[in-house]
Amino acid sequence: MDKCPRCRTEMKIEQDAYVRGDVIVLHEVERCPECGEIMLTEEQMGDFVEKLKRLNLWEGECGIVKLRKNLPEYEKLVEVSRTLEGKGVKLKVIGM
Repeated sequence: MDKCPRCRTEMKIEQDAYVRGDVIVLHEVERCPECGEIMLTEEQMGDFVEKLKRLNLWEGECGIVKLRKNLPEYEKLVEVSRTLEGKGVKLKVIGM
């Protein structure tokens, strides 16, 4: 497993979320359990880009939204979805 470039802690494989408008795309990343730094291997980035292309979301640039560490990611996505739904924004979770 790779080491974090910031703190040299061993990275862990986790899910992360990319948010684009009303769509949330989950994808695999390497995340540092100490400082939260996120890295993608070449394979992870390739899979992520292909998923975005299949969903017609790829425009040659990408962004990653970090979720708070103290909640499991699924619970956080549900919380965000409910909050935004109360404001009239319907989220579509893809890749769970």
